[in-house]
Amino acid sequence: MEISQIIVNSLIRASELSLLAIGLTMVFDILKFANFAHADYAVLGSFLTYSFNQGLGIPLLVAIVIAAILTGVFGIGIDKILFKRLRTMGVQPVSLMIVSMGVAIALRNILRLIWSSRTKTYHIAIKQPFEILGARITALQLEIIFAGLLSMVAFHLLLHRTTFGKALRAISDNRALASACAIDSEKMIKWMWFIASAYGVIGGTMIAMEHVLYPRLGFDILIPIFCAAILGGIGNPYGAMLGALILAFAENIALALDLKWLLNLGGLFHFESIQLNTGYKPAVSFVILIFVLLLKPTGILRKE
Repeated sequence: MEISQIIVNSLIRASELSLLAIGLTMVFDILKFANFAHADYAVLGSFLTYSFNQGLGIPLLVAIVIAAILTGVFGIGIDKILFKRLRTMGVQPVSLMIVSMGVAIALRNILRLIWSSRTKTYHIAIKQPFEILGARITALQLEIIFAGLLSMVAFHLLLHRTTFGKALRAISDNRALASACAIDSEKMIKWMWFIASAYGVIGGTMIAMEHVLYPRLGFDILIPIFCAAILGGIGNPYGAMLGALILAFAENIALALDLKWLLNLGGLFHFESIQLNTGYKPAVSFVILIFVLLLKPTGILRKE
């Protein structure tokens, strides 16, 4: 595979994963627990987008916006019903994490009940791919990269140019001090859930558009999302972006490598060209995750 194709494929993958990893790391940064249901929120939004677009004929971009809003409200609702009550009771973060696993399992089965287990695809016109510096890319993939970059710029502006962003960073640094400065922490947490869930919908929908949509998709992308967040430094949104980019390059380089030099053991065996199947992408994420936890568990951009 040409290096230009590896770069293009990695940018596409990073654009998808970073939006999901940002939401995951935001929740961890503020509430100090890993939300295992985050990817399933994204899949819920993807199914809503699919129904609005394919079933009701709503334009795709409008359908994504509506689904993101509804999923954001859903995220706030789950927090009010479960997580907020548990926080008020003073439970440990590990208990919140276990509850989020239960929410993920329940939501996954609800999706299967409503939309069935069959895979679904968006009815997007197939167009001839074009070449950029020797790399083949479709119009959809180019739109995914553009949407990812635009969403990350919007997140940066939200975090540094709005009152909400400044309040959220204050809560992250010192929640008690932020409350003493008349910042309503619970109100900011609601908006945090909304934004984290909405961003997840954008990332999840991009993955579903490029591949296929099914209820178990959230579980299948959970390890790469966690890997990107931990690699960059869990709790740091910019680390999540960097981690997604590094992970995407690692996955595509691993798929492009010819492993016969390793398996031949210096000429002892005579294997032909051997390359990893795309189905092994989660294995690459898992291996990276193990090495990060062993060598630098704080990640690259640890939030001080």
